[in-house]
Parts: sequence; structure tokens; C-alpha cells
Amino acid sequence: MKKSNGEGTIWTEMRNGKNYYRSSVVIGKDCDGKLLRKTFGSFTKSTVVNKMQKALYEYKNNILTLGDNILFGNFFKEWIFNFKKREVSANTFSEYEICFRLKILPYQLSQIKIKDLNAQNLQKYFNHLLDVEKLSINNVKKVHIKIKACLQFALIQNVVLRNPILAITLPKIKTEEKYKVFSKDEQELILSSLTENILDKIIYIGFFTGLRLGEVLGLKWEDLEGNTLKIRRQYQKNIEVSEVGKKKLSYVFKELKTDKSKRDLPLTQNVLDMLLAMKEHQYSDLIFANYLGKPIERKRPTRRINKICRDLGILERSYHAVRHTYATRLFELDIPVKTVQVLLGHSEVATTLDIYTHVMEEKKIEAIEKLNNLFK
Repeated sequence: MKKSNGEGTIWTEMRNGKNYYRSSVVIGKDCDGKLLRKTFGSFTKSTVVNKMQKALYEYKNNILTLGDNILFGNFFKEWIFNFKKREVSANTFSEYEICFRLKILPYQLSQIKIKDLNAQNLQKYFNHLLDVEKLSINNVKKVHIKIKACLQFALIQNVVLRNPILAITLPKIKTEEKYKVFSKDEQELILSSLTENILDKIIYIGFFTGLRLGEVLGLKWEDLEGNTLKIRRQYQKNIEVSEVGKKKLSYVFKELKTDKSKRDLPLTQNVLDMLLAMKEHQYSDLIFANYLGKPIERKRPTRRINKICRDLGILERSYHAVRHTYATRLFELDIPVKTVQVLLGHSEVATTLDIYTHVMEEKKIEAIEKLNNLFK
């Protein structure tokens, strides 16, 4: 059939003895450069023409939705494997894959067309995770963040007209236990109970340097220059995901996350003496190694400090609490926040301030007392 200007392609086919009008219009390209088309059909030609013109208008004015037949689960999978995987580290991508495989794919949410997602079905989904699955608020929040980012990508790509997750309500995350630290008395108890065990030496250096566990395990003797440690690498798990449900876990030496993490750390004399004594019995290029000269398994230091806590009758905490304890002691000594940021290797001072405001309740009382004494 001859087509009028602006109609695109229109053809007819017989249905029930009547002419049935079909049409097709190009409305863009996909991520691989292939043409995207929308098709329409009606027994009335004018209806088909109107639908085509509306689609062309929406496309030209950047308001066309392409998600008519795209299931949310399929879109999320496409997003993480073809886009997000290029943006984040292998370990972070593994978290996205796990979220898809365990928290999206098994649920009805994955079978809803992305254009049909709304505040109601999303809220019902998150309520199910909280009330039925009994997931923690923190874990549900992590799922929420990933779905929000996916839908924001869909919005940018004109797959949806709006991001419905913005209307979702989740319980507030309680932060009173966000930073767990050892008190001065607890720290003294732990330090006095440490032995010559290599794990105890890892704990010891943590209290006096605030190094992340991966940074401690990544230290080599070449990093010790005079009384300074050069922090240049970390020993971390590495997860490679090839497809949904298939991943390979290994532990490798990696570059530090940010340039701020690379730092030269002055050592206290007691730590320097400990390291120099260890160096006399050097048998590996690693400062902290097992009896075979290989890296220490990452879970062992936390297991060791938990045992020490149990033996001393104090609350168990992870190795990361040692790092926060180091920061707390610095704040108690009135070390400037920017200096603490540099020593800890934080990329943003806000992270350092977050620890400061959380653990320094006593400092507020001390400040008020100083103000009160000023006018006596």
C-alpha cells in the first residue's frame, strides 16, 4: 500500500475476511547499534497512523518509553552484565550478581514488565523482604540502592518515563552500633595479653597504625624505609563472575582503592622495634606471612581477636574495630581531623568526620566544661 508522508511503513493483511492494517516505525537504536522498531495494528488505518505519529513525536521529543515488553528481571541482568560490570570492581560486580540471582530472579518482581513497575508493587516487594524473608534493614537497603540505580539507568535510556522507586518507604537504619571501638581499658587488656604469635603481631600493629586488614597483609619488607611504612597494596579476595551463578574466588594482591589510600605512615618506636626484630628472622618478602611464607588467611586475625575478647570477658569485635579504635585514640589526643584522614587513608574527610561524630560523645562534654570554666 502506498504510504503517506510521515506514516512510516503500513501494510495490510487479511483477518476474518477484513483488511487489518499493520505498521512499523523506527524509534532508535539499542546498545549494539541495531534499529529499534515499534509495531502497531488495527482494523482502522487512521488508528494505526495516529499511533505511529504519537510514537515518532515521543521519540523526537525524548519522551518515548521502550519498555513495553521488557521484563524487569531481564533488564536488570542486561544492565549489570553489559554496563555495570565495566564500571565497578570484580568484587563489587559480584554483589550485583548475587543481588540479581538471590533477591530479584526468584521473585515475582523479575516477571513484571518494567513499564508496569510502580510504587505499589515495589513497596509490596520490599515489605516481603522485611516482613516475610526477615532480611535486615541494612540488607534490604542494599537491594534498594541497586534497583534504584537500575531504574535510573532505564530512565536515562528512555525505557521508563519515571523512577517509581523514589516513592518507596523503608525503615531508617539504626546507626548507634555503626562504629565499634575498644575502650582504653579494653585496649590495654588486649595489648597485655598478646603473644609472639604472628596473628597477635597483626593485631598489635593495627592498634598503632590503623591499617586496614588487607593493607597489613599486603605489606612487604621493601615497604619499610627507616621508620616509615609505605602503604602501596592490599591483599583482598577477588571474585570473577562469568555468568549468573558461576564465579571464581581467589585472594590476590591488588592496588589500593584510591590515591588517598597510598600513603607513607610514620611508625611509633614500639612498632618499629617489633618489625626490626621480626626482620632478623625473615623468610619471606611479606612482613606478615604463615610458616610457608605465604599470605595469612584473611579470616584468621578476626578469629584471633574474637578469642582474645572471649578469654578476657569483653564484647567481641571484628578486626576493623581495631582500626576505628586507632582513630578514636587520635581524636582523644586532639589530633586534627585532616591529619587523621591522611593517616587512615580516607579519600573523603566526611568519612573521617563520621567516625569522629559517632565516637566522641565525651569530647562534647569536655568542650562544654571548657566553655563553662572560661567565664569563671
